[in-house]
Amino acid sequence: MVGTNIGGWQVLEPWITPSLFYRFLGNTQSEGVGMDQYSFCEALGPEEGNKVLREHWDTWITEDTFIDMAAREVEMIRVPIGDWTLKPYGPYVGCTDGAKEKVQWLMDTAQKYDIKVLLDVHAVKGSQNGYDNSGQSNRTIWTDENNFNHWDQAYGEWMGVYDEAEGGNNCGDYQNPNMENIEWAKDTVQGILTQWGSHPALYAIEPVNEPWWCTDLDLLKTFYRDVRTMMVEQQPRLLFVFHDAFHGDAGTWNDLFEDDDKDNVVMDTHRYFAWGGQHGDIGTYCDEYGADMSHLQEVKYPVWVGEWSLATDVCALWLGGFNDANTDASRECQRVDCPVSYMPVHGTDFDRTAENLGPYGSSGLTRSHATIQNGTCAIDSAWYDDDEVMRLGQCVIDIFNWAIDGHFMWTVRNELEPRWNYITSYDKGWIKNSTPAAEFTQ
Repeated sequence: MVGTNIGGWQVLEPWITPSLFYRFLGNTQSEGVGMDQYSFCEALGPEEGNKVLREHWDTWITEDTFIDMAAREVEMIRVPIGDWTLKPYGPYVGCTDGAKEKVQWLMDTAQKYDIKVLLDVHAVKGSQNGYDNSGQSNRTIWTDENNFNHWDQAYGEWMGVYDEAEGGNNCGDYQNPNMENIEWAKDTVQGILTQWGSHPALYAIEPVNEPWWCTDLDLLKTFYRDVRTMMVEQQPRLLFVFHDAFHGDAGTWNDLFEDDDKDNVVMDTHRYFAWGGQHGDIGTYCDEYGADMSHLQEVKYPVWVGEWSLATDVCALWLGGFNDANTDASRECQRVDCPVSYMPVHGTDFDRTAENLGPYGSSGLTRSHATIQNGTCAIDSAWYDDDEVMRLGQCVIDIFNWAIDGHFMWTVRNELEPRWNYITSYDKGWIKNSTPAAEFTQ
């Protein structure tokens, strides 16, 4: 199954659409700073936020996107949505009006082009991993009007406040879980089943994306079982997809369901090169990836790699958060002119002559790739040229074809990064499902 993700559309991520977040450069905490969907809506308010979001939804993904995907081997799309789509709360009220209708448009357009849809609940109340891709960069602390700290306490607190106290919620062992949030997440899936369960384009549901590695796995497994029961009772044709919570091994997950009760169950795992550290010959990435994928064959369910990319470094501007970074780049990043907004009405720009523009995360001034500098944005290192990326891409596709059951590149479109962009990567020949990888690994 060949697929891609519709990233940065319904769940905002600054590094995918940096121009959408230019409007916050130079702002202080008091003036409002959007770093994720939650703070975006908080900073702009319901009326202005909704105007901007509606134009973003209409321009970031269009019918032309589907034409492009259909012409490039895409059989299925993984569509991240927030749990606010059907039942907005907090700053999402008013700000996200129209989200449900845009998802309906996407479902209908996918059906028109014979593309299957995996609806992925990418963001849940309380944040399942602490990242901006959960809707909220959880526990961001402002140290003054121009500086903040996120990564020192980026906890996933969907299942309960993480406190590490005796008898409290410790890594992997939650003694005081937030059952209201868990029930809310189940109700989110119920809403999806009610609204789109019988839609011909809907093929699968993933009830939560990337719950962090310290998640209480017993609680998570109970949640997964409860959601699957709902799906089997109401829409048994749909595939139930569960993320591995960064524990992608058979020992952790083969007991989730009995051997005679695993129909329509798929495990989702996310595997990136970018955080793998410095390598020499690009073929060594492929060697490691193949060994990694071979272990997945011990998992008793079909396995999809729900996210991956061809980036070999963490250089992408704001990959570690708005004006922040949590990982050193392993090689010198390239810098290119920052993109001009894709939105003709509500798009904004910034002072491209400024050396830097705050506010700054705790690593925003110590890691060069974290900030815009003199109008330039960081992208992946030039250490590997296009021919070498071609070697890597073709080798990875070959591994996917023998080792797993589906793969979804993150993401279909990116304002800056070709190696995080399905359309560009395909057009460059990097990921076409046509050239034997052996030709590139001699």
